[in-house]
Amino acid sequence: MFGETFDVYKFRSMRETEMDDTAPVADEGNDRITRVGRFIRRTHLDELPQLWSILIGDMSVVGPRAAWTGEETHLEAEAEDWRKRWFVKPGLTGLAQINGATSLDPEAKLRYDVEYIRRQSFWFDLKIVMRQVWMVVVDVVRTVTGRPLEDG
Repeated sequence: MFGETFDVYKFRSMRETEMDDTAPVADEGNDRITRVGRFIRRTHLDELPQLWSILIGDMSVVGPRAAWTGEETHLEAEAEDWRKRWFVKPGLTGLAQINGATSLDPEAKLRYDVEYIRRQSFWFDLKIVMRQVWMVVVDVVRTVTGRPLEDG
C-alpha cells in the first residue's frame, strides 16, 4: 500500500538463478520451474504461505496482486496510471487474476485493478473469492486426473 514493500512468502517453485529485475513474471514454459514447482503452481499450493501475510496485515484476501520490487518499476513504465493500485492493500487474489490478466499485459491488469478499486465491497470481494475457489478446484482436478472438470 502506498508503494511500501513487504515480504511475500511462497514455496519455492523455481531453480535459483540471478534474477533480472526487469523481466516479466515466469510463465509455465520457463525452464527454471522444477517438476514439483510445476505441480504446486498448478494446484495453487505455492500460494498457501501468503496466508501468513494476510494474518499479519500486510495483505488482504482480495485486492490488486502485489508485484515484486523490480517488476513494479517495469510495470510503472508500461502502464501510465500504475500507482493507482497503491491506494488499496494488495490481495491474494483479485479481479485481474480471475479474469486471467497478468503482468505480461500491464494495461489489462491495471484496468481490472482500477475497476476493483472502484467497485470494492464485501459482496464484490465474496464474488471474487468464490470464483477463485472454483478456478482452484478446476485446476486441481485437471492436475490430479489429467482431465478437465466437466460442466453439468
